[in-house]
Amino acid sequence: MSRIYILLLGSVALTISSIGAFFSIVGLTHLFAGAPFSVGLMAGSLEAAKLVVAGFLYRYWGHINRFMRTYLTFAVVVLSAITSLGVFGYLTHAYQKSSIAMKTHQLKITQLRADNDGVLKQIQKVEDFIANIPNNRISKKFALHEQSRAQVKELTHESEKILGTIHNMEMKNFDTQAEIGPLIDVAEILSVPVDTVAKILILIFVSVFDPLAICLVFAWSLAIRLREKYHGNETKIAALSVSKPVDHRYKKSA
Repeated sequence: MSRIYILLLGSVALTISSIGAFFSIVGLTHLFAGAPFSVGLMAGSLEAAKLVVAGFLYRYWGHINRFMRTYLTFAVVVLSAITSLGVFGYLTHAYQKSSIAMKTHQLKITQLRADNDGVLKQIQKVEDFIANIPNNRISKKFALHEQSRAQVKELTHESEKILGTIHNMEMKNFDTQAEIGPLIDVAEILSVPVDTVAKILILIFVSVFDPLAICLVFAWSLAIRLREKYHGNETKIAALSVSKPVDHRYKKSA
């Protein structure tokens, strides 16, 4: 197993672990917004401890007494669950920023349309009142028509103003929808709410993120151990990989 591959494996493991830790720390600070600095400091130290303990367990499993082994395994599992919770909080917060903005715009647009309908009804009411005046009272009809022109003009101007506001808000809503456009498309294909698609996608990310990081730490530890045991002899390591797998955690160091 070449040194370059071990470095690559370690880089990928540290990259995914660091990104997962960042998401988790930020997500936990959102969940406990009352003391973000303290929570972030605690979460960061626990994330670092989790990775170190995971590598330690894999490398020295056979050298650790049962009680310590059980506790450290339990600690890694619990910390992984906490990390997943933090990642879930981070991704949920990121989605809700766009989702809530879009829903807020839609509610405002709906209210503005209702206001515009009310203005149009007032205009129609004035026009109907004048139209219902008998033709034999043409002078009164004409006088009321002249009197109502200012009111109708004002109402028409108000309606145009509302429609302009609706147009501007729809343009802003289009920009917001573009941020979650793929989710909207998938929701339309599956005929399910957008929020449901977002939750499923977030859960998929959460279920993969931290377990993958821990498995990569295990793989990195195994790669380093194999190289140490066989002194970098690629032929022996390659022969071992095609033979019966051996769990090197239980063997004493060479």
